[in-house]
Amino acid sequence: MNIKGIHHVSSIVWHAQENLDFYAGVLGLKLVKKTVNFDDERIYHTTFGNHQADLGTLMTFFPWKQNFKEGVIGDGQVFKTTFVIPKGSMLFWKERLAKFKISYSEVSRFNQIYLVFKDTHGINLELVEDTFYVKNNHEFNGVTKDYAIQGIIGATLYSHDYEATKNFLIEKFNLKVIDENNYFIRFDANNNQFLDLYKEQTVSSKMGAGTTHHIAFTVTDDTLVSFIDVLKESGINVEIKDRKYFKSIYFREPGGILFELATDKPGMLIDEDDSDEIKIPPHFTHLTDEIRNDLMPIFVREIDQLQTYNYQDRASYEDYIFHKNVLDKINYYAKESKIRALTEAELIERDKLRKVYVKLIVGQVKQNLENVSVEDKDGNISRLTKK
Repeated sequence: MNIKGIHHVSSIVWHAQENLDFYAGVLGLKLVKKTVNFDDERIYHTTFGNHQADLGTLMTFFPWKQNFKEGVIGDGQVFKTTFVIPKGSMLFWKERLAKFKISYSEVSRFNQIYLVFKDTHGINLELVEDTFYVKNNHEFNGVTKDYAIQGIIGATLYSHDYEATKNFLIEKFNLKVIDENNYFIRFDANNNQFLDLYKEQTVSSKMGAGTTHHIAFTVTDDTLVSFIDVLKESGINVEIKDRKYFKSIYFREPGGILFELATDKPGMLIDEDDSDEIKIPPHFTHLTDEIRNDLMPIFVREIDQLQTYNYQDRASYEDYIFHKNVLDKINYYAKESKIRALTEAELIERDKLRKVYVKLIVGQVKQNLENVSVEDKDGNISRLTKK
């Protein structure tokens, strides 16, 4: 069976707006799809890519609420995703990461220099200068097409069984080894993309926020169907999932990494329009009103710094906006009072706003105490209760 390159990489993160701020606001990628998890309508599923959502440029995320368990990066996972940037643009990206106070380092691997860093929620990323099979004409928040991330050129895999994963990639995916050193073996994943398989064992991975959920590879419809028989021969039974934008199957290769085979059609742009409305999967259309009433709004916006947000759904978002408006007005009166005498009406309004603000702060403290939770050794989350 032949794969046609990396289709997308999907990770689990926390706050959806923080996720969007990083990948759109900092990295300058285009938000090409805003929908919900096809298996759980309670959370967003965001997808970022180039200007026309080409396969091989897509990074997707499942942003869970803050009490979702934290994952552990280790064997049986994609450790790192590698973005490709235009040649001569490395200095631009060093300066941009520094501007947003994002720590980075440089590493050398297979005679190339990689700029290594983490996103807001701990996902491992790196940039490398190279040529790619598609371009990115999307420009946003200071990232022009001359410096724009062009797509995903590779991924680093951590396996429970290096030899088993190596054999699978060669025998089942027909991938060729193109380089090797003491630590990694590099496979040609087609479409000018690569997979670097780490030869050593690290720690046992644990699925959760801050980890990569799966990596998907592009196949044709016929290849998808035929590979089901290949998996059955190995005792693995899978079924085809209809993800609207493609059809796919999921399975774990012998080293424990979750792979997805995804078709190249119909594509991510089949339901595009000029609206910013969330695209509801067909099997959740009966829950459209509930989904839109519960999920917090998220926005693509220009930013000059990263921040955290203390709201998790639409109700808490509206409380957050109300709180912000009250504080902004109080600060306005504070500044005005230093340059002029406030009117009697303004003094009355200021005093009312101060009382409202105190009530909001007290209520928020109580809510935070009520929402304190702990995680046991098995990863189960439980909320603390009053005695």
